[in-house]
Amino acid sequence: MTNEAVRNDWARQPLSVCLWWGLPVTIGASASLLHLSFRADAGLCAVLFLWMATGCLLNAMRCHRLHCYISGPVLLVGAIFAALTAADVIQVSLRTFDNAVGATLILALLSFLPEIIWKRYAR
Repeated sequence: MTNEAVRNDWARQPLSVCLWWGLPVTIGASASLLHLSFRADAGLCAVLFLWMATGCLLNAMRCHRLHCYISGPVLLVGAIFAALTAADVIQVSLRTFDNAVGATLILALLSFLPEIIWKRYAR
């Protein structure tokens, strides 16, 4: 682990964590208060997952954080699924959609485990 990697790691900077991951999670969690339609909720979820995926992928390029190499693509797949659901390209039940969103978030959280087993930075 180099000092440069640590310095460039957005996941170690509170303001960046709030912007890239805290804000979208907060918006997503509070979206239920808006009573959006299923398609609008799926669209919002797609935008929020894309937002977080972008943060992860950019952070992976900046500091080579192992978690971000894994969670970025996971969140991107979640965003694509939610966007296809919002566009009515694929039709799923609310339960299936909620399970897919939950699975995406759980997989993103589990992507911290390889850092515990190996190391935090890939280079």
